[in-house]
Amino acid sequence: MANLNSYFLKDYNRPIETVIKADDTDHIYDEVSEYVITNDISNKIANFFEAYKEKGSTNGVWISGFFGSGKSHLLKILSYVLENKIYGEESLSSLFADKVKDDPKLKADILSSIEKHPSESILFNIDQQAQITSKSDQNALLQVFYKVFFDHQGFYGFQPHIAEFEAYLEKNGKYALFKDEFEKEFDKTWIEARKDYVDPLINEAIAIALGNIYNTDSDKYEDYLDQWEDKHRASIEDFANKVADYIDSKGKGFRLNFFVDEVGQYIAENTKLMLNLQTIAESLDTKCQGNSWVFVTSQEDLESLVGDDRQIQKDDFSKIQGRFSNRIPLTSSNVDEVIERRLLEKNNEGEVLFGDLYEQEHPNLRTLLTFSEVGMQFKLYRDEEDFVSKYPFIPYQFDLFQQCIKSLSRHNVFQGKHASVGERSMLGVFQEVLKSLNTFQVGNLVTFDLMFHGIAGTLRTEVQNAILLASNQLEHRSKLAIRILKALFLVKYFDSFKTTARNIQILLTEDVNININEFGKEIEQALTLLEEETYIQRRGEIYEYLTNEEKDIEEEIKDIRIEDDDVSKYLASVFFDGILREGKLKFLGNKQDFDYTRIVDGLTLGRSHELQLSFITSEYSEYKNDSHFSAKTLSDSTLMMIKLPEDKRFMREVRSFLKTDSYVRKNNTSSNTDSYARILREKGSQNSLRNTSIKDMANDLIARSQIYINGSENTKSSSSDGKTRLIESAQDLIKVAYPKLSLLGNAVLDEAQLRRIMSSSLNLNLFGGDISTVSQAEQEVLNFINRRKNQNERTTLTDLRSHFNGKPYGWRMISTFCLVGQLFKRGKVEPKQATNILDDQQFMLALDNNQHWNNTLILPQQDIDSSYLRQLKDLHKELFEDTNIATEAKEIAKYFKEKAAELITEIQRLLNQQIHFPFVKSLSPMLDKLQSLTVMDYNQLLTSIKDYEDDLLDAKEDVLDKIRSFINSEQANIYRQLSVFLSDNNSNLKYVECDKELDLLNEVQQHEKPYAGTLIRDAKQAVGLLSERITDAQNEMRAEVILKLENYISLLKADKLYQNLSLEQQNMVLQPLLNKLRDAQQERFISVLQNMSYGIGELYNRQLNDIARFQIPTSPTKKTETYNESDVLGNTVREPKEVFITLSTTLKKVKPPKAHIETSEDVEEYLGELRKVLLDQIAQQRKINLN
Repeated sequence: MANLNSYFLKDYNRPIETVIKADDTDHIYDEVSEYVITNDISNKIANFFEAYKEKGSTNGVWISGFFGSGKSHLLKILSYVLENKIYGEESLSSLFADKVKDDPKLKADILSSIEKHPSESILFNIDQQAQITSKSDQNALLQVFYKVFFDHQGFYGFQPHIAEFEAYLEKNGKYALFKDEFEKEFDKTWIEARKDYVDPLINEAIAIALGNIYNTDSDKYEDYLDQWEDKHRASIEDFANKVADYIDSKGKGFRLNFFVDEVGQYIAENTKLMLNLQTIAESLDTKCQGNSWVFVTSQEDLESLVGDDRQIQKDDFSKIQGRFSNRIPLTSSNVDEVIERRLLEKNNEGEVLFGDLYEQEHPNLRTLLTFSEVGMQFKLYRDEEDFVSKYPFIPYQFDLFQQCIKSLSRHNVFQGKHASVGERSMLGVFQEVLKSLNTFQVGNLVTFDLMFHGIAGTLRTEVQNAILLASNQLEHRSKLAIRILKALFLVKYFDSFKTTARNIQILLTEDVNININEFGKEIEQALTLLEEETYIQRRGEIYEYLTNEEKDIEEEIKDIRIEDDDVSKYLASVFFDGILREGKLKFLGNKQDFDYTRIVDGLTLGRSHELQLSFITSEYSEYKNDSHFSAKTLSDSTLMMIKLPEDKRFMREVRSFLKTDSYVRKNNTSSNTDSYARILREKGSQNSLRNTSIKDMANDLIARSQIYINGSENTKSSSSDGKTRLIESAQDLIKVAYPKLSLLGNAVLDEAQLRRIMSSSLNLNLFGGDISTVSQAEQEVLNFINRRKNQNERTTLTDLRSHFNGKPYGWRMISTFCLVGQLFKRGKVEPKQATNILDDQQFMLALDNNQHWNNTLILPQQDIDSSYLRQLKDLHKELFEDTNIATEAKEIAKYFKEKAAELITEIQRLLNQQIHFPFVKSLSPMLDKLQSLTVMDYNQLLTSIKDYEDDLLDAKEDVLDKIRSFINSEQANIYRQLSVFLSDNNSNLKYVECDKELDLLNEVQQHEKPYAGTLIRDAKQAVGLLSERITDAQNEMRAEVILKLENYISLLKADKLYQNLSLEQQNMVLQPLLNKLRDAQQERFISVLQNMSYGIGELYNRQLNDIARFQIPTSPTKKTETYNESDVLGNTVREPKEVFITLSTTLKKVKPPKAHIETSEDVEEYLGELRKVLLDQIAQQRKINLN
């Protein structure tokens, strides 16, 4: 059969320039003639040529695309086409335009652009040309543009000042002459010698040559180049002006275009270089009036390159975007089409042959080449035409290989300064693969590992060492393993592609008729070999290539020793925390939770509880012995054993997780190298995924496990979910371990239920049925209490909790307490602390506080003689005038105490009124007796009724009832009025006859039983009599005072001096007397009226003096005078001497000659002294008031 090449339109072994270099001009015609204008390129360059043929709004073109996309090739082709180079008799622009078949407008625009704008192209790789300066120099980009511009003119662009010197000579028409003169003098051409311009001999030759052409002394040009260097000042404006001058020298319509390859990578992450590029392009556009365009290529589109740079302000970014608004982004679809048309196009025979192959095999191709659902999905052959155009390649290989190269480049696996770009094109790699197919047969397919050979020469040695080593060590054992290793290397960093065994099989499928099952087994064997030899690692279903450093780390991880106990502890976290995820087992019958012991392969982890869940792996010593599990669970009804299916891979993954986790934690330090730290991070991330995978595997193993309960395998649960199976099986374990748990039925016995039980006056129906009948569960508790009492053992709440929590009950503490509470409310048990029997509230507090459980005893209810019950109920009726409806002893006593508490409250209210009714203190003995009863336990209360019955009934009849009747009658008001009367009239009683009545009232107030006999009636009469006497005395004294006041007022009004006063002054004089008159009319105290009568004369005398004051003329106030009083008008007056003086005051001035007047001589002697005083007062111009 003919070889594969014979079915192709062109020999794929022919030389194809797959690596396009900007400085390679030897194959220009071949490059243009073989160039493929794909549909993608045609659509994108159409807009460009339309803009270019006119002036265009901007002069920037941004061509983007990653490895193998053809961006550099397109840049170079555009530089040839726009310059319209001629080879032979054919122009490159016409050759290029003729390739456009289905777009006449585009073809016309191409030809029109060339015709309207003759141009020159300056094509260069920025990285190659940038060797003249450092990227850290902010003018680095400008220096490169200077260099290539000068180089384009034939000048020495490497040294701008020399180039400017040459340009100066050229402008003056002296450059050619200078070169001739220099060569004559130096014996070397200027072009050869200028690079060594610092040589003194060259400088001397330059001076002589210049002297010759300008007919001057050569000494004038000594160190002439140094002068050019000193005055050289690089700037974007200067550069743009120079370009503009050059364009102007070429004539109308001429353009000078710059084609800059890989500029994106050069300026990336350098804000200043990015802005410089924009400024250079903008200045060229402005200075050259749109006749200088800047074309650049970049691996990234413009937004990706600068969009995340926070140093680029929004307006700057907008300028860059606007300047390079002509975008030509090349995609993978463009690469596919180029490869198909330049390399894979078939001749007629090939189209027929491969078309038949597709027709025959296309149903099988979907089965062979469909990747697993995990990870990224790829397209298959669309149809027969797509199959023929791509065969023997597979559609996924175009996109996957390009993505892999991107990922590899980001991890610096390629050689060279900027090797992340990749030194080979997609076209070149695919050609290399075809060349390697020496024994290819129709039906064979290209496998993905063959792509490795296309890039092997550009990889760093240390990166591919593992593959080289495997090729030497494993070739005799498994060539397939080496092929797998190469494929895994290619996809190593492309995370979207999941390297499962199935997907790896597809990558290496080499024939449409391959036996899938057999090949799958071969893949598994080869993967196992590679993993054992530590060339790869496995993460769940994913296999990964290991670099040298990763391989060393993986070897160290494998050497770590993990103890069996550590394995068990980790598995416990997986089984219990990862799968079961329940801290307690819930019994679905009554929603009760149970603690359980965690056991893995015989190792107990954490606290021990009665129920036990024991997981068994293949590493357990008795794993193969099924009778062991039957015997263990039969002897312990609380044990459930989960025997997992044997799975070596699962246990291997568990140990790998623990080893990796230990290694990462131990070695994760700040001193690690960047690469080592990265690998540790990746190991940590992978281990997290492995942990998740282990949980998934464990879930599946539990679902398929053998579960032993009570001596046999439990098969009731058939769930495919591990957690569900555990929970369902645990229901049977709980039923077996706690057969009396069923006594609780579906009753909900929780804290809320306990509170309802203890607060209810009636028995609650917890289990249905007859509410008056003790339930089986209650009877179990009562039997336990009675049994312990018969054995002379005390039963505390703690004892009840412990006993009924274990086998065969399994009751929760709160369930047991609910049952005890129900028995308490039924009167079947009584709680006791020390010697005190607890009431409902006290018992509830004890149940609710674990500090009381040990000292709270639960005793069976004692039987009490019914006669006591009857007597207490009778007393209840008589004392409280209420019927005690309870039937049980405890309830009867409780109800009695409740009513006693109500009566205590009533008596305390009465005692609080002692200030008004002192006699109520006689209720205190009854209060004390009742209070003593409320603290008795019900047994004491019933059996000691004889000790308090009579006292209480007597107190009620003789005291309480009488006081109740008195206080609620009119007599209580009379009693209150009596106290008020005595309090209000205490001073008035001194002025009336009251001894007999007062004695009676005091007797009533002090009497212990004022409600007895006629005391209140007599007291009422006495109060009435005394009230009359006091009223008479008040009226008599009030009349005397009023009469005096009225007389004095009349005297004042009749006084001539008073009559001379103004009306305002008269009112001022009379007002104090009028005030006294008003007070006398309202005053109720006799003593006050009496004092008022004594003082009226003095008041009258004061008012006379006031009249006298008003008679003294007033004068304006002087600043130098001080006065003591002001008149009613505010005028300051001198304080006058007293004018009127009372007779009593005068008499006080008399000095009696003797202590007693006994004789007429004594009278005369006293009158003599009186005479002297009277005359003295008159001599002082005073008037004696005799009224």
